[in-house]
Amino acid sequence: MKYRKEIDGLRALAVLPVILFHAGFATFSGGFVGVDIFFVISGYLITTIIVDEMSKGSFSLLNFYERRARRILPALFFVMLFTLPFAWLWMLPQDLKSFSQSLVAVPLFASNVLFWLTSGYFNTVSELKPLLHTWSLAIEEQYYILFPLFLILAWKLGKKWIISLLIIVAVLSVSAAQYSSINHPSFTFYLLPTRAFEILIGALISFYIHHKQSIISVSQPVRQTVSLAGLALVLFAIFAFDSKTPSPSLYTLIPTIGAGLILVFANDKNIVGKLLSTKIFVGIGLISYSAYLWHQPLFAFAKLRTLDELTNPQLIGLSLSAIGLGYLSWKFIENPFRNKKIIKVKTLIYFGMLLTILFTTIGLIGHLKKGFPDRVSEQITKLLNNPQEPFTNELCAKRYPLFRSFNACLISKNESPEILIIGDSHSQHYFKSTSSALIDKSVMNLGAWSCLPFASKKYTSFDNCSEKIDAAVKFATGTDSIKVIILSGYWSYLSSGGFNIQNQNYRLPDLLTKTQSESFIQAGKKVLDEIRKSGKRVILMKDIPDLDFNIQSCFDMSPYKNNSINQLCSMNYKSYKDRYQAYDDLMFSLTKNYPNLEIYSPTNLFCSNETNACYGKKNSEPLYFNSDHLTVTGSDLVIQDLLNKHPIY
Repeated sequence: MKYRKEIDGLRALAVLPVILFHAGFATFSGGFVGVDIFFVISGYLITTIIVDEMSKGSFSLLNFYERRARRILPALFFVMLFTLPFAWLWMLPQDLKSFSQSLVAVPLFASNVLFWLTSGYFNTVSELKPLLHTWSLAIEEQYYILFPLFLILAWKLGKKWIISLLIIVAVLSVSAAQYSSINHPSFTFYLLPTRAFEILIGALISFYIHHKQSIISVSQPVRQTVSLAGLALVLFAIFAFDSKTPSPSLYTLIPTIGAGLILVFANDKNIVGKLLSTKIFVGIGLISYSAYLWHQPLFAFAKLRTLDELTNPQLIGLSLSAIGLGYLSWKFIENPFRNKKIIKVKTLIYFGMLLTILFTTIGLIGHLKKGFPDRVSEQITKLLNNPQEPFTNELCAKRYPLFRSFNACLISKNESPEILIIGDSHSQHYFKSTSSALIDKSVMNLGAWSCLPFASKKYTSFDNCSEKIDAAVKFATGTDSIKVIILSGYWSYLSSGGFNIQNQNYRLPDLLTKTQSESFIQAGKKVLDEIRKSGKRVILMKDIPDLDFNIQSCFDMSPYKNNSINQLCSMNYKSYKDRYQAYDDLMFSLTKNYPNLEIYSPTNLFCSNETNACYGKKNSEPLYFNSDHLTVTGSDLVIQDLLNKHPIY
């Protein structure tokens, strides 16, 4: 296959936005589409190589896999080796356990499946997972395994049949991605079936160029115009998309088709081809794979080490470091291993097997040992005491199979429930404390992550929230044994516009639009009116303050021994009130219409007007285990206060 400089330049156009997006620069809010561009490039190049060799009768499956192994494994395994000591030194037990699982999954080409299965609400946020970015490598590796086998089996049918089959699969894939991006976003983001169309765009372009040689005769003005249009589509996605853009979905066709147009029409005689063929673009493109491998661990460990928001200069430095390390990795690892004269096949096999066994063994031990909790202090053990676990108990699942689609289904006794807690994760962290305090009552919790008790498709589209809340309210009002309904949620979350897979950040980013505010009021009235008609008692719990600092910074723990301790473990109370004034006003607009509604606020337990501070610990005990979820200690504190002010007999 003839070398095309502009393809390496396109790789640079893919990797730089990804790095800057993960660094958190808002300008590159759609930088995640760089991965989609990589998929298109990969589909094109791999298909071209295989089809060329199959047309000549020289294709060897073993040789193909050997070339892929030389290309992918050495740099990947080297970066994984680099992560081991820092993970041991700087990760908390639950995070180290998660990291250990990824050590097993990555060499087995299954990290995308792992991250899909473990992408729940309470897992380590994506920015702190050093190997999270390997999900895209797993997709490519799965493609490398399946696609050559497909071509071998289908080759006798002829290229027209192969192209037709690929088009059908691509259409099915993009259709599934569009549907599932709303209904099953985690599955859609991580797995091959809903990513296949991106790779197949590149594959179909390769077949088109081979099948339609007339493409070569397209006039330069047409090439100029269409390649510029392709570049415009790619740049539009990079700068216009954001975390709320469903991905992958029909939107993903914008950057992937743009990349495809560049692959077909860019050459050394037009603007796009010349731009992408410049030394800087080609140079970054050559090292793009290694730079991509390095950027996520650098960002993750820097954030784990500092326990604070990184400054722009630090993020720029880390981004440049990823490129610098990428160059060194490309020069001293990638290139030697791709040279059969330097690294023999047997050496490659031994290298791969040895490190696969090493990573798998270390990963299994880390998983079985639960991240070695003896590395941290007793305070941190309490901090990690997650009151949500287990998310669903067997008793609830058996009695109420209807609610298996909920993230949390918990009941304290094998009796019909008397107290029902409805909401998201901020309802579930109260279940154990409520059950313990009301030992003579049957307490039940129905929790749906990111689904507020007043759910509306106008401000959240995550995982059928409206349907789940409607089912919970119908159950609550139609079950005679239920006397008290507690509504609890991360109310400020309603401003975030839905769950974000790429950047799992639960902070309050934007104020609600007028339409969203009206929708929230409407959804709230619907729920409260239904409960009022049933004659049941309802308690609306306002939310706990969410911290603007890392709770881990309040305690001296061995993985972070040299860090300065946040002695006060507090944030500014006035700043917190200012941040959430809009949501407070919205809640007041709703609840003023219900004078008999019992409203409970836990804010005074955490915040003091006298000191103008909100605290994350009390008597050296952690009240939170992350920025907005309580430990058992914090949950007990809230529920005791709630029951004192709103007794349940």
